[in-house]
Amino acid sequence: MKFLNGVLISLSLVATIAQADLSASDIADSYQWLRDDARSSEKVMRYLEQQNLNTRKHLKSVEPIQNALSRQWRESSPDRAEQPWLIRAGFEYQIEYVDEQRWLSKRARGTTQATRLLNIEQRAKTNTYYELGNWSLSPSGRYVALAEDVIGSELYQISVIDLQTQQEWLLDQRNDTALIWGTDNESVYGVLKQNQDGRPSAVIQYQFKTSTATQIYQENDKAWLVSAYQTNDNRYALVQSNDESSSEQRLLNLATGEVSEPLRPRQVGVEYYADVADNTLYINSNLNGQFELFQQGLNAKQWQLLYSPAELANLENFYLFEAGIVLVENHNGQKELVVVGVQGKEKFRQSLSSAGNVGWVSRVGDYTSNVVRIRSMSLVQPAKWQEFDLSTLEMYTLSQDRYPSYQASEYQTEQIWVESNGVQVPVTLAYKTLLLKQSSPVILYGYGAYGFAMKPYFMPQIVSLLDRGIIYAIAHVRGGGYFGEQWHHDGRGINKAQGVMDFVQAAKAIKAFKGGERKVAAIGSSAGGTLVAAAVNQDPTLFTAVSLNVPFVDVVASMSDETLPLTAQQYQEWGNPNVATELKIMSGYDPITNIKQSVYPASLIRIGWQDRRVPYWEGAKYHAMLNELTQGTGPQLLSTDFESGHATDRRKASQRQAMDYAFLIQQLQSSD
Repeated sequence: MKFLNGVLISLSLVATIAQADLSASDIADSYQWLRDDARSSEKVMRYLEQQNLNTRKHLKSVEPIQNALSRQWRESSPDRAEQPWLIRAGFEYQIEYVDEQRWLSKRARGTTQATRLLNIEQRAKTNTYYELGNWSLSPSGRYVALAEDVIGSELYQISVIDLQTQQEWLLDQRNDTALIWGTDNESVYGVLKQNQDGRPSAVIQYQFKTSTATQIYQENDKAWLVSAYQTNDNRYALVQSNDESSSEQRLLNLATGEVSEPLRPRQVGVEYYADVADNTLYINSNLNGQFELFQQGLNAKQWQLLYSPAELANLENFYLFEAGIVLVENHNGQKELVVVGVQGKEKFRQSLSSAGNVGWVSRVGDYTSNVVRIRSMSLVQPAKWQEFDLSTLEMYTLSQDRYPSYQASEYQTEQIWVESNGVQVPVTLAYKTLLLKQSSPVILYGYGAYGFAMKPYFMPQIVSLLDRGIIYAIAHVRGGGYFGEQWHHDGRGINKAQGVMDFVQAAKAIKAFKGGERKVAAIGSSAGGTLVAAAVNQDPTLFTAVSLNVPFVDVVASMSDETLPLTAQQYQEWGNPNVATELKIMSGYDPITNIKQSVYPASLIRIGWQDRRVPYWEGAKYHAMLNELTQGTGPQLLSTDFESGHATDRRKASQRQAMDYAFLIQQLQSSD
């Protein structure tokens, strides 16, 4: 007997499976009633609320660990280094904390006296969920445009506020985060999302004082997404359409609102990303196979090759300044900062971080500032800010976070290499040296999608795990971007199973790290949920416990439904179920359709009611199936946040992370 929807009902699917040999997809279909696109079904809400009640009841036992973690995080608060301010036209801007309030502030460059422009915290307090997605000041500095998500749906409302009178205009409520000002101080350009599937598909010019909205560009191909960004030349912006492997850009004149013809017509597999300075277009493109830097006069038609990196290097990004061009190159997972002149000649080259650390360009000044800010850290080294001055080609440290009671020498970080079907996969890990034992358990994190390289961030939360004798590790599996675009390609779409294999092999290797016999817990969020859940299906007994946050686990069903956000745009990442050969591959790794009767690890699954990116019902269906089919004794817990979407409100994030860690710690510390 099961307690569902507020009543006791008989639901013995395990017996049914034994009698009828139902497939996992058949079982998943029996939970299709959990899908409520309108999010108005009382039946579904009662079910999810009952699961919340069951989860809270079970997690009562881990509250002492949760409270201890939260206390440790509060007591280990750092002397946090001030983040460099954003440089624009001789002024600096920052979202800063003043007396526990978040303010948008402004100051003259080189001074410390700031003017508070807008109280962000005051706006947040009027909503149970709040995320400031973007802000942008008008050229005159009198107005500020905001992109705010107030329910967690990733549909941003666009507003303009007069900083002198506090008058406010609401422009739209179904936008992406793009905010670009016209040169007239009265027009704002934004990207509108489709009503049906949430696809960013059109660029709109809003004249906020006259309450008019004019569509200036529309992308009709449902497999392509629209975005926009301002160039270094404030007279122009770039309007971009792209799918997973191709892009096309047009120049937007911010004085007239006119959109040009494509800089280069779209071509399958060809990506290009432009910027403008001194009436010249600079373009990073893989036109010739490898990403290279090209240039073209604004009124010219032909691209000229300006710079090409070494054969095995990947040109990831570029930034334009008066004193030169800054490039970021990836050499086998190590990033370098390179400076070239406007003729493409190399002037400077240096690693973005020291050995054992990771570094990345985090803040970039405007064209005349000639300043790049670099953020670096490791799992055991607190974050540091450095500034690179193109005028002098000098790098110096601005500041570094300091934790009064933390001694970095007590901890160790390493990178190990794991064999996975003939490929060496890197795993970054950390532990407290004196607490490392043969039985020290492991928490393994994975993402492995969209070419995103998960950085080994320094966080007190991770240190708190190390202080309990736990090894923390990150598996840089194929599908991510650790080694550049080829590493992404090798683990996406029809190759997705390779990234899953990498994670399984990483778990096996870390289980035996330094000759140990260790329990392994896994964490995966969103696309990382696909990775972790698919890996658990391959070898359920390999893992002791799992934490899944807004997991994408109903892959075939969701990728077969083009009414869902981003489905048609992500066939190259996950596979296209309309192609028989790809459907077979997808069905082989799909987490829901591969759940089987086995001893599954204890699981804590979190979903967001307002989540449009990965709808809540995916995690709910996955949990229901696990609960029915597992032969293990560990709990299968589901928690629904009715006031959030794909992201968690930052005001709740710390408490939830403490609870998730406490759940994993309890499972890792329990006796066999």
